[in-house]
Amino acid sequence: MEKKDKRTLILSVIICLLPILLGVVLYNKLPEQMPIHFTINDIPDNYAPKNFALFGIPVIMAIVQSICLLFTMNVNKLKNSEKPKIVKIMEWFIPIMTVLIYIIMVEVPLGSTVYVGKSVCLILGILFMIIGNYFPKMSYESGKNLFHPMPKSEKTFRKMSRILGYSFIILGIVFLILIIWV
Repeated sequence: MEKKDKRTLILSVIICLLPILLGVVLYNKLPEQMPIHFTINDIPDNYAPKNFALFGIPVIMAIVQSICLLFTMNVNKLKNSEKPKIVKIMEWFIPIMTVLIYIIMVEVPLGSTVYVGKSVCLILGILFMIIGNYFPKMSYESGKNLFHPMPKSEKTFRKMSRILGYSFIILGIVFLILIIWV
């Protein structure tokens, strides 16, 4: 494992576990059953015991993050290639989502008005636009690690990556527009 990959793994796992500190600080103010799922109307529809919600979910997300990063590192090591920028961006998706979801999960029982649907649309809109921005910039060699089957010519790959890029950006804009209606 490269030093850079090891640092990313450690830092991203720490970020996944960081919300536990907020849970410890607010532990006595929170109810025994915590909301862990919401309807489209921002109404909690599934609950979990407080200890699982505050401590179990970040630990599970840290484990999932570790497995995903270790798998990605091993695949790239086998192919003897560098990770595409899109993969580097996606390495941080789970830690960021863990922190944001945890904050929502803690704020709702404390009486804060949290717009879950708008938050999700905002996060997805930004993520899709970032990914869409990187697709057309991807090299043909990097694409070999992501696309199966890989287009036979670089010209076809360029056309496909531009279409994917535009599609992701349009989808990101749609998610941002949905914030108005959700």
